[in-house]
Amino acid sequence: MKRAAATLNSSAEKTVLIAVLRAPRDLRIAARDHWYRIPLKKAPRHNFTHIAFYQPACFKPEGKRIVYYSEVAGCSAARRIDIFPGEPGHPEAGRLYLKYALGPLLKLPGAILNTSGTRICFGYAPLDRLRQAGEILGIFKVVPVENMMCAALKAAGLGFRREHVILRGGRVKYRLDFALFCKRGKLDIECDGCRFHSPPGQRAKDGARDGWLKRRGWTVLRFGEHEVVNGAEVCIGEIRTAVKFYGGLKGAQ
Repeated sequence: MKRAAATLNSSAEKTVLIAVLRAPRDLRIAARDHWYRIPLKKAPRHNFTHIAFYQPACFKPEGKRIVYYSEVAGCSAARRIDIFPGEPGHPEAGRLYLKYALGPLLKLPGAILNTSGTRICFGYAPLDRLRQAGEILGIFKVVPVENMMCAALKAAGLGFRREHVILRGGRVKYRLDFALFCKRGKLDIECDGCRFHSPPGQRAKDGARDGWLKRRGWTVLRFGEHEVVNGAEVCIGEIRTAVKFYGGLKGAQ
């Protein structure tokens, strides 16, 4: 397939794309071969000059952190078979990708840790903020509402499971912020940060998700960032009411 070169905006601010690596091999490719790929259907919508690489839990023991970043030197489109010619039988061999040429892999002054357990996906931040951040939430200036809710639930003595996984067909369908299991029902407690949950598209996804869970016996309680920050005790009151309605928590005396 003929590769169409894409011109990067040389006048763009120094903006970093936070990219999630799928496996350690991808980091080795970035360091040795100086490129990184993104599926075309997930192509970034904003200009960026650098890519920072989030290492998920599979990077044992160096997971859940950002250690390296690199400047973007160019971009081209290619099928997966063109990128990995040695894997012709891959089920996604014909899938289209954007292949970003990279400069040398650079190491941050200190690792940026994900101590909050926040789910990480593609995002953007000024490069200067990346270099100064010590925690993932600091990159995006996100209020740690899930941590605040976690502390409030513990203080209230309400047993819960954080990041509870819902499977469908053997694969992860959803991750619940907090799951509470009652004698006559199940509660999903969601904390909606303003930045992520405000866009109409995300609200539509949240609605579809809630409907799917409700059809399977879950009651979903959503609390906005301002509710958790300014009135966590009110949120806990609503959760207590729901727990009582469903007969109390399982295993509670």
